[in-house]
Amino acid sequence: MLQPVVVDARDLVAVPPVVVELNQELDSAKGGSSTARQRLAIRRVIRDAEKTLQTNTEISTRFQLLEFLFRARQQLVELDNDPRYRQALLETSRELVKAPDEFADLRLEADLLLSQVELAQKGAGVEEKSDALRLLVDRYLKTTAGKKVLRMTLVMALEFGDTRLVNDLRAIIAEHFGKDHEMIIFQRDLLGGQVFGVPFVGHFKRSDGKTVCYPMDGLGHSTMALFWSKDDLRALRYLADLAAAAKTEEGQGRLDGRLEIISFNLDELPDAGESIIRQLGVDWQVLYLPGGRKNPFYKAYARVDLTNLRVAPTGQAAMSMRESRPKPPPPSEEEILEALQPSPDYKNQLESFRRTLIRSWSRDDYALNLGALMTGDFLIFDPDGEMDPARPPELKAAARGGEVTPLERGDGSVPEAMLLAIQACLIPPPQRYHSTMPEIRASYQKMVKLCRQAIAEHPDAPDFWIVRNRLIIGLLGLWKADFDLAHFEVAVEEANTAMEAGFPAGTDVIARFCLARQNLRDPKVGAGDIIDTFVAGYGGETASGPALAVAALLALDVADKARFEKYRAAIIKDHTEYPMMWIFSSFLLDRYHEYWLFHVPFNAGWSFGRRLSYDMAQGPVEDARRMLKVELPTMDGDVFRIPEDLEAECTAIFFAQPGPWKVPHDREDERPFSPGRMMGRFPTFAVSRPDVDVMVAMLAKGDAEAIRDSIPIHRSVEKYESPILEVPGGLSHPIIYRLGFMSPDQAVVMVNKQGRILTARSGLSFDKVQNALEDTVYRQDEKKVMEALDRGDIQDAKDQIMELAPPYDPEAVDERGRKLKKPKYSLPHLHARTHVYMALEQWEAALVDAEEIVRMSLRKASGMSIRTDELDEAEILRDSILEQVDANDTLGQAQR
Repeated sequence: MLQPVVVDARDLVAVPPVVVELNQELDSAKGGSSTARQRLAIRRVIRDAEKTLQTNTEISTRFQLLEFLFRARQQLVELDNDPRYRQALLETSRELVKAPDEFADLRLEADLLLSQVELAQKGAGVEEKSDALRLLVDRYLKTTAGKKVLRMTLVMALEFGDTRLVNDLRAIIAEHFGKDHEMIIFQRDLLGGQVFGVPFVGHFKRSDGKTVCYPMDGLGHSTMALFWSKDDLRALRYLADLAAAAKTEEGQGRLDGRLEIISFNLDELPDAGESIIRQLGVDWQVLYLPGGRKNPFYKAYARVDLTNLRVAPTGQAAMSMRESRPKPPPPSEEEILEALQPSPDYKNQLESFRRTLIRSWSRDDYALNLGALMTGDFLIFDPDGEMDPARPPELKAAARGGEVTPLERGDGSVPEAMLLAIQACLIPPPQRYHSTMPEIRASYQKMVKLCRQAIAEHPDAPDFWIVRNRLIIGLLGLWKADFDLAHFEVAVEEANTAMEAGFPAGTDVIARFCLARQNLRDPKVGAGDIIDTFVAGYGGETASGPALAVAALLALDVADKARFEKYRAAIIKDHTEYPMMWIFSSFLLDRYHEYWLFHVPFNAGWSFGRRLSYDMAQGPVEDARRMLKVELPTMDGDVFRIPEDLEAECTAIFFAQPGPWKVPHDREDERPFSPGRMMGRFPTFAVSRPDVDVMVAMLAKGDAEAIRDSIPIHRSVEKYESPILEVPGGLSHPIIYRLGFMSPDQAVVMVNKQGRILTARSGLSFDKVQNALEDTVYRQDEKKVMEALDRGDIQDAKDQIMELAPPYDPEAVDERGRKLKKPKYSLPHLHARTHVYMALEQWEAALVDAEEIVRMSLRKASGMSIRTDELDEAEILRDSILEQVDANDTLGQAQR
């Protein structure tokens, strides 16, 4: 029997000649004229392989010989299911699985076979088989066999009918191989009829010879990718109508900076179909697709002529199966010319633009927020107010919240007025996310112009790097606003020039950001290596917040979800309290971004809207430990200090604009929401909870009485009496940047008594905000109960939960003798009460509550046509209690 060996990766080589010869012999053996002859020939080949294995000492060859023996013995068993042959196959498998990870591809199938044999001997059910597949994935995911193990296990999970495992495997594929064209093709072949999201990824030569890179070039705006053939008259007519609609004034307004149309011709024309596109009078990007329909990119994303693939501003596209059509005969030149004339109904295509741009994932404020982030605006924005030329934002960021050594300014420095004029070009958030594209474009154009002027007038200024950084940001902003690669190319030139001139320590992030993007545009380089090298240049794990933020954006540029999540976690852990990181860390913590950033952009009926609403209604405490410390004046002339003056355990502060306010149910009314409209029923909820408070913070002066009158309060309270806070400076106050608000008139933050931010919601994620705030309070209740249980104070836990969620007594009556209605419990309260019953060993009561949790979770999941994590956890909890109940019953019977 072979002994385990230690293998160095350098020993892993190509298939050795001896294995090549054995493979040829095996192929010949399978061609025997009868089963008996085939069996005899395969046995002969196996003996040859065994002899070679006994005499061979080269590590790589030994494992490849074992893998050959495994395949040969498999074929022998298929021909003759003799117990001896099966046993020999298992023995070979046991030796092969001893191979280290360098040989994971060789050992995977042997490992799977041994697992299946073991499960069969145990008489395992579906759950045990699924658990075994999960372990198999864990062992191989980060090896060279990662994709292979996921393909194998996903097929088997579908055969088992284990929906939970299928969903988990699809999530793993999305995180680790989401941009892999081979895996996209595999899923589309396997999951016919289902819809899943994938990033739109590829490097393409443009008709002018330049290279475009997706998703990088498409992030921050929607994209229409057209796959068409000149032989398809239907496609040509569609292109003609789409082009005619795009050229109208309305079409230009809708597309400007919001939607880009790109062309992929499938006929491998020398000019990639540019002459046809230009004949239509549009300047769409025309990209080459080598191989046409044979290109893996086409097989992954299109598959059908004509395809108009919609890509979200996040770079995500929805994949689904569609029926292909027979290829039509080539049309005549006359038919082509006729087809390229727009039809009388070409303006109907304007509706296509409208539908693309009104989706949850493509709404203007969301896309503009992404665009600003991808530009890098936050890297030069100063949340503390007007920029101090001696302490620019980059210098503050490099100090990581510590003392900033000011720059020495003198006659040779760039004049302060010029620096402030350049800085003033930057539209601050949240106004940036609600500006028009012409306004945004003009701001970047002005920034570039002023920077050019400063370069010409003060080329030797010691603080010239401040201007270079803003010039790069301005050019990147124009790249995103105009969909024009030329701006990016100039930005790269400026970044190289800036690096040659030098920077103060830690302030070269913007230039390196631009240069890293340029490196990522080369399809031959390892994107992950470029990003890791960038972070390593700033200290690796000790890198500054801006460096990690840039690394996260670079990961989005190449659809590397795993790296994005890695850097997101690092930022949330250590970099949310520095003012220079407020904008970016708020983006990472925003529930709307969290939902859509990697979500499938697909609407299909009521269930998808419910899924978004369900997610927005969840109130988990945010991952970061952000603290809110601020002093705000009140309308009564006092000062309210946070956290010092907070009295309740949880306080929700709604930010509102003064009246006149929006008329209810009038969608066309663009005025702000009233405080009462935003709060909804939450003030009534707060009245019922002495540990919950609600306040209003006005972003401009208003009528205090009108504000109080707008707020609905429980009938036991005459009027809202809490202090009305004022936010001096409104949207320019640092608290707006601290909380990352993305809406000028709709926002709320909930803090605990110590000032920790439990959740913050702005215009993007304001849907179901009242449910979310109540859920946050309920989860805080659950946390306190569970903490009491953890420290062993069962009585305290019991007292807390029984006050919050007293058990229902079906015999209880009110003062008039009427039966009381069964109360509605929240899931966190039921979960906490279940655990209290478990701690008290009241298993029957625990089971009743656990069953109710499952019913409530199932009802929610069914309403969305998905299986939620909440439902999985509920079933696991119920099953664990059932096991205890069964054990107690068995013990009781034994004692009797």
